[in-house]
Parts: sequence; C-alpha cells; structure tokens
Amino acid sequence: MSVNGDVGFDSVADAVEAFAQGEFVVVLDSPHRENEGDLICAAQDFTPAKAAFMIRYTSGYLCAPILPALAARLELPQMVGQNTDPNRTAYTITIDAAEGVTTGISAQDRSWTCRMLADPKAQRDMFRRPGHVVPLQAREGGVRARAGHTEAAIDFCKMAGKEPVGVIAELVSDGEDVEGKAEMAGGFGMMKRDECLTFARRFGLKVVTIEDMARHLAAS
Repeated sequence: MSVNGDVGFDSVADAVEAFAQGEFVVVLDSPHRENEGDLICAAQDFTPAKAAFMIRYTSGYLCAPILPALAARLELPQMVGQNTDPNRTAYTITIDAAEGVTTGISAQDRSWTCRMLADPKAQRDMFRRPGHVVPLQAREGGVRARAGHTEAAIDFCKMAGKEPVGVIAELVSDGEDVEGKAEMAGGFGMMKRDECLTFARRFGLKVVTIEDMARHLAAS
C-alpha cells in the first residue's frame, strides 16, 4: 500500500529496494498530467535481456534521463532551441555508443549505449551523434521540482545508490494478434493506472506514483 493509502501501489521504500537489486519499477504520474506509467531501470543494470523486455512491452522509444552536469560534460545540447512539448521534456540530441555497437538499434546495442552513459568516466568521444538512444536532461531537485518520469528515474537511482542515469519508456497497450493478418486488433493507447497495476503484478514488479515519491523524499 502506498503512503497515501492507495491500495494496489507499493511503498517507495520497497520499490527502492527492488530497484537497488537491478529490477524494473513501474512509475505512474498524475492523472492530471500524462496519466501514464513508465517502465524504469537504472542504466548501469540495463542488460540486453532487460532492453528486449522494455522494447517488447513499451513504445520502444527508449530514453535515458541524465543530470545537467553529464549533459554538459558529454556536450549534449537540447534537440531543439524552442521546446514546445507540453511538459517541457528536455530531449537532447540522440546518441549511440561509438564502439561496441553495429547499427545501434538492437536491444544489444541500445543496452550497451545506456550502460556506457552510466560509466562514471564517460566522455564526449565515447558516443556518436545522432543515434538510437534519447538522453533526457532531468531538472535539478528531482520530482519535487518537476513531477516527471525523467526526474523519477534520477531520484530512484540516487535513492538506490546507483549512478544517476536511468532508462525509461512508456507502457503501451498494443492490442492482440490477428490470425493470418499482419496487423493487431484491440486498443492501441497508453497503459493507464489499472492496466499498469495488472502489468506490474504479472511480472512481479513494484509500482509507485510520483506523488508518493515526492512525499517520501520530503519526509526523508
């Protein structure tokens, strides 16, 4: 049960413990914001197997939250000069690891790029531009400064004693197979609260809200 008594959600402390052991967590934002759930992992723990799982059950658009200091060190400017995203998500230019990848798009390649981002010795020349991983510059102050999944990933990394680099992607409902047809049937939107809870329980994942994270951090 979450801090605010919402049945179905886990405590932030339990989620941090799982995250520290290298597990995914599911994080939901406000119903008045995106009202979506993201699958979140520490970049240093992002194996090819985890990347394949994330790609299978999300949009497949893998983003890597990083701190402003790392963005500056790697010389990763914002993707656009004028950000018109409704939530001001701070996309930087895309990257691939400069070595150890092929085309950059496979689960193997993207997991390697993300793990390279989490290397404390990461430098600009270790990455090529453009690429297939999208770094996101987190706001200083975490979810208490901006109630976004970008900041949630960084806060989880910090609370779990990980390098402050995460990997996130939105959970989606992509329908069901249609026998004999190269198409899907059913809903094609984003997973909302109840679907996220069902998904998390199916795979034994902890699920929390950004609201509970902010409360937990304020109390600690």
